[in-house]
Formats: sequence, C-alpha cells, structure tokens
Amino acid sequence: MRSLSITTSLVFTGTMVGLLQFGSLSSYAQNSNLEQCLETLHKTRQAINQSRVPNQQALFPALDPTYQQHKQNYENWAECVKGRKAPLTFVQTLDGKSYDVATFSGKILVINFWSTTCLPCIAEMPALNKLVKEYQENNVLFLGFAGDKATRLTSAFFTKHPFDFEIIPESQNMMSLFHTNTLPTTYIIDQHGIIRKAWMGLDSNNEMDKLAPYYKAKSVIDDLLITSGK
Repeated sequence: MRSLSITTSLVFTGTMVGLLQFGSLSSYAQNSNLEQCLETLHKTRQAINQSRVPNQQALFPALDPTYQQHKQNYENWAECVKGRKAPLTFVQTLDGKSYDVATFSGKILVINFWSTTCLPCIAEMPALNKLVKEYQENNVLFLGFAGDKATRLTSAFFTKHPFDFEIIPESQNMMSLFHTNTLPTTYIIDQHGIIRKAWMGLDSNNEMDKLAPYYKAKSVIDDLLITSGK
C-alpha cells in the first residue's frame, strides 16, 4: 500500500509539473495565434485530468480538487485569445442575408457557436436574446454560427427555442477558422475586428443565474460603445 501511495504521489507530482508548465498564463502568453491558444487549452486539460487521484470523485463538482484548475485553464484560454484578430470571412445567413469583412467593419460583433443538440446552447438563448433587444439599434451585429445543416434549423425548433441572432447554418468552416470545438462558445469582437472577450460553455459560477451570459457580454459592449462615442 505504501509503495502504491508513493507511486501515485510521484505520478501526481509529475503531472502537476506538466500542468504548471503548460497551463500557466505566461505559457499561454507565448502563443501567437488562436490555434496555439486552443492547443495549450487541450494540453492543460489533459494534464489536469491525469492529475486526478483514481476513484476520488467529489460529490459536488465545485469540491473536486481539479475543478478550480479547469476553471483557471478556461480563463487563461480566454485571456490568450483576447486581443487577437478575429478570422472573419464572408457568411450567408439562413434567410439569405450576406455579410463580408467590409460589412463587419465598424460594427461590434457578438458571435455565438452553437447547435440544436447542445442543451447549454439552448439554455443561454434567452440571455443572448436580451442582448439583441437591447443593442440591435446600436451598430451591434449578432451572429449565431450553427453546426447544423439548414434542414435541421426549422421554424418548429425556433418556435420552441427562439433565438434572435442572425443564424448561419453549417458553420464548421468558421469554427475551424476560430479554432473552436466547444459549444457554446461566444466571442465579443470590436469595431476593428479584434477579439475583446471570449468564453466557452456556461459560466460555472453562475449556473443558477440564467442571465449570466447577458451580463458578461453587456459590460464589454457598453465599454466599446462608450469608447466609440455611440
């Protein structure tokens, strides 16, 4: 038993050294693009999972020793992508509207990657809709990049789950450009095409607050509008 304990301790220590190496904010800062930010996120997440002691699972996720490590890792990823140029390109919405880089110029963009089978995506739609109602007249454009084919984005779905963003179907190419593979993921992009805030999934600290995505985006949008004088 003592030998097993020592071995487990050595594995844990070695894994944590790797975690500190991969997952620190300084290591993220060495990344030069969105792809490298995502690679560091995955390497760190793997190191965190490997650091978990076998058969030790907390009753509540927040009490899991690795919970705060995962949370910090996602926050570090968000800081890593912040300030990067958004890889914007031509898109066409479900109802036939076209947008290109010239159209995006001078506008604040709220981009949400989602799918019809993603329950957290559906859960945050009311909060995101509140943003649309508040800011759609303020030169803010809301784009929902769906992973679904257009045939799945039916009126029946949107009747049950209203989503007021401009919907772009089959958005795997845009997800690839942004190096995003977690749903939902949201980006706030400024008038010059620079990412100013990003987050993946629902805010674990505010799972009971259905308006958490609204408040998270609102503070950034307000600051950008004040800066632009609009």
